[in-house]
Order: sequence, then C-alpha cells, then structure tokens
Amino acid sequence: MRIGLLQEGDLTGTTASERYHQLIEEVSLADRLGFSTWGTSEQHFSPPNFSVAAPEVLYSAIAMRTKNIKLRTMASVMLRWNHPILVAERLATLDIVSRGRAEICTARSNNLTTLGAFGVDPKDTRAQWEDSMEVLIKAMTEDKLEHNGPVWQIPPVEVVPKPVTSPHPPMSVAASSVQTHTNAGRMGIGAISFENYFGFDYLQECLDAYNTAFDTADHSSVKAPNDYRGLYVATAYCAETREEARGVAREIALKYFKFILDLYIPLSKNPAYQYLDTLEQLIAHEEDLDWLCDFTPSVMIGTPQDFIERVQRLESMGVDEVLLRIDGMGHENIMKSLELIGSEVIPQVDRTRQADIR
Repeated sequence: MRIGLLQEGDLTGTTASERYHQLIEEVSLADRLGFSTWGTSEQHFSPPNFSVAAPEVLYSAIAMRTKNIKLRTMASVMLRWNHPILVAERLATLDIVSRGRAEICTARSNNLTTLGAFGVDPKDTRAQWEDSMEVLIKAMTEDKLEHNGPVWQIPPVEVVPKPVTSPHPPMSVAASSVQTHTNAGRMGIGAISFENYFGFDYLQECLDAYNTAFDTADHSSVKAPNDYRGLYVATAYCAETREEARGVAREIALKYFKFILDLYIPLSKNPAYQYLDTLEQLIAHEEDLDWLCDFTPSVMIGTPQDFIERVQRLESMGVDEVLLRIDGMGHENIMKSLELIGSEVIPQVDRTRQADIR
C-alpha cells in the first residue's frame, strides 16, 4: 500500500504567497520520507480551502526540489475551459522537467460555482470529459492529432512536446459515483475515489464496480491500461495521541465537510449526479467529528497505529494508494504530521519502501 499526499493550498491562517512556498518545503520533506505521490487539484473561486488555480506552474517548482515522488495532477478538469491539447502540452512539459515522474488524474467537476463561471451546464460534463479524454490521449501518442468528436473538432496538427514516459504518463479519473468507477474500468484507466463520505460499504461498491468493469472490458486498443485504485482522504492528520490529532484537525475537518455538503446539496438535484441522492445521514452528522472518523473513509485523524490499521483495512478492500489531504493545520503542524507518517506508518504499510530500505 502506497501513501501519497494531496494538498490544495488551504489559506487558513496564511496567504497564498506564504502557503505556496510552504507547500514546496512540505513536498520536499515528503519526497525524502518516502511518500509515493504528491498532487493538487485545479480549483477556482473557493478560498480559503483551495487556492491553487494554476497547478502546472507550482508543479514545475516542486519538480526541481524533489527526486523520487510522483507528481500527479489531482485533478485536471477536462471541460471546455481546459482544452485537452493544452492539458497534454503541460503534462508533457512536467514529465520532461521531472524526468518521467508526471501522472494525471482527470475530472468533470462537481462545483456549480466553477461550472457556472465558465459557462458549463452540469448535464454536459460527462460528454465533455469523455471527448476530451480521447483528444488528450491522441495528443500525447500520435504524430499528428486529428479529431472529429461531439465536443472537439480538430484539424491535423502536430503537438509538441511529447512526454518522455512512453506511451504516456499514467492516467486516472477522480470518481465519486459507481458509474464513473465503472466507466474508468471500461476505459482501462485508473480511478481515484474522491470525497467518499458515504461510508466503507459504498466505497467497496465503487471498487467492486471498477474491478468488474476493468476485468471484463476489452482493452486491446488501450495504449497503456492502468489498473489503479486510489482513495482520496479529504482530511488527514497524524499525531502522537488521538486527542492531539483531533484537537489540531477538528476545525479543518468540519469546515471542509461543510464545504462538501454545500456542494453536494444543490448538485444532488441534478440528474447527472444521482449518487448524491441520499445526503440525510451526512447532514445529520455535520458537526460530529468522531462519527466522521469512524464512518467515512474520507477522514483519517489519529495516531500512527490508527493510520496503520485504517490503511490495512483499505488495502484489504482493494485500494492501491491512499492520498492524504494534510492541509490547513499550519505549516509546523503539517511538517510534524508528515514526519510521523514517514517514520512510523510508511515503513509498516509500504512494502516497496521496506524493500528500498533493505
């Protein structure tokens, strides 16, 4: 089981200029400690929880300060405001400057404010994502890109540069619904279960759907099938005692959960997001951190032993990598939590790390 890091430039108690430089220090430490992956999402109009609107620029700075950690966009929103050719060019550039450490997770967005600002109807997001994915793969793998799809019509063009990873960097999608997990398996790309506040049973349903779809689909035309199952933990924090961990992380965890509910409640009325049709249980526990820590895979706050036990449970369910969002608790607290996970958790759960040490 691999342990990765997902951060989004939470501005609680600081500014964007300070937080970006702190992020660079934190990822440099995570690289030395054996974290598998680092990434951030592309977010707009959502401070203070999120401040990284141009992730590719930040990734380049981090690539120059790290050696081993994979750099994965989590996630590139593949809708009309992000032309897939531009996404391909930026990804290839990151792959070059990081010497082959670039990866990409894509998304279709669940933020109505962002969709409205960029003029995208929620009912159109799946079709836009699917057509953009086709263009993205062609742009990275074909000498001449040509595409005539329902969203993008592109005459023959030569896209430069190409990634150094052949045929292209690993690809996945941020998946919250069973249907998106199924679609990812059919396409032969990885799936990262995002914002999974609906409990372990629902997560297992998503993973089973992905596995069934991947195992039964014909991937003979897929250039680089990627059987990968990640889990995004929306709030994570590790400390010596459970009381300390929850004391430090309580405000951030509940604030982030409230932000997610504010997204889910109006979005649940849209038929394109049917997986949000049962929110009553979440709303009832909006202020209950203990319930969130126990019920949902999206919150992991506790001691190193708590982390080890949770990670082992997730591994038994079929998760390949846990991506911890450790953000918003203050730079010093984040560095302490990373040190604790790197010294006491990763050596116990990451067998590749154990092999490297031996």
